[in-house]
Amino acid sequence: MRSIKAIVVGSLFIAVVFIILQLAYVFIAIGYNALATDFPILKDISGIFRYLVALPILVVVMFIGGYITADIANVHTNIKVWFHCFAVGFITVGGMMYSALQNSSLALMGIVVIILALSASSAGGFYWLRDYRNNRGQTTIN
Repeated sequence: MRSIKAIVVGSLFIAVVFIILQLAYVFIAIGYNALATDFPILKDISGIFRYLVALPILVVVMFIGGYITADIANVHTNIKVWFHCFAVGFITVGGMMYSALQNSSLALMGIVVIILALSASSAGGFYWLRDYRNNRGQTTIN
């Protein structure tokens, strides 16, 4: 039961954060487009700028989602941590890609996003596992 709870909570965390960030992106894009009407050079860099901002945010959110998943699952072997975090990454990136690709095919950037998302969620879980193993023998002082 804990495994299912961990996967659901990790997936919900990532989905909610992405929805909030997409709302913020809409407001930023509106301001950016208004600014680009006065400065035409901004129209040329809008695609590059979008990826330079979006990819690091994707990696950070997926990493935190993997960390949360591993913490809730509280499993202590590499394969179990990887399974939980990979499942969360697969569910969330699969949902993103499915909704984005209903009428088109997967491009190179989509493959990069999938690889980054799965890697980041797994890395978050392994980071939790490393923290757990490093702190296992230590006691806290009240």
